[in-house]
Amino acid sequence: MANENGALVQWLNRRAHTERVSFGQVQYQAGGYCGPRTQSQFQLVILHSGTCRVAVDDVEREIALGEVHLFLPKHRELFSFSTAQPSEHSWCSIQPELLPKKWVKDLRAARPSAVISPVFQRLLSLSLNLGASPDDVAGRVAEQLALSLFAEYLNMSRRTPASTRVESGILRALEHLEENYGEADCLKHLTRTSGFSRSTLGRRFRAATGLSPTRYLWRLRTEKGVAMLRETGLPAFEIAARCGFSNPFHFSRSVRRTTGASPRAIRARAWAGP
Repeated sequence: MANENGALVQWLNRRAHTERVSFGQVQYQAGGYCGPRTQSQFQLVILHSGTCRVAVDDVEREIALGEVHLFLPKHRELFSFSTAQPSEHSWCSIQPELLPKKWVKDLRAARPSAVISPVFQRLLSLSLNLGASPDDVAGRVAEQLALSLFAEYLNMSRRTPASTRVESGILRALEHLEENYGEADCLKHLTRTSGFSRSTLGRRFRAATGLSPTRYLWRLRTEKGVAMLRETGLPAFEIAARCGFSNPFHFSRSVRRTTGASPRAIRARAWAGP
């Protein structure tokens, strides 16, 4: 499959867009490329596998795994992907008029790349699961997520590389937890996913997130469950099962410990109306 700017696109998925923002994930076959094109938006690009070199106004730079790269409007770009293996990347694009004027100025002065933070990773995962064409309400959510990604990029770009470095193995672990948090054996596959031994994973995961993988997973499950209480009519026992809790009591106790309120009270407040 090919698109208007490139060749050897293997697949596109999880695309979401409004008139002012777009998110997507794409895999190029070996030897794929995109461009040359003139960038019209502010864009963030994240490489998940393979390799990618970009010529911006004929100046080349490499997109490394575990980094986010910023691309600015009115510059000419040519993306060239690995000739030996498929390459997969995600992006978030935003029209300049949606950004606050100060952000536009700050982004133009920002470093061209930053190391991905756990916060950025989670925002990206949420963004890529919005659906292809959000309606008016969901579209506002999409635009706020895009703004949040660019705000976090500015945060990341201001830190020193040593203080923000999150290794690609930890990023893979975070993505695995985000996508499989409801599975009972979610943690069992974490060492294989990250490529680290159990002890090394625990040490590096804690350095990146401040939590052990187990505590991070239970916090994530609780957050997902609280969101379902507010946003769906599913009974608490079904939410507990979907989020990986062994029983509703365990779910209720974790929710109360985290929020100070029971699942029933959280839903009642969310549904009470103005």
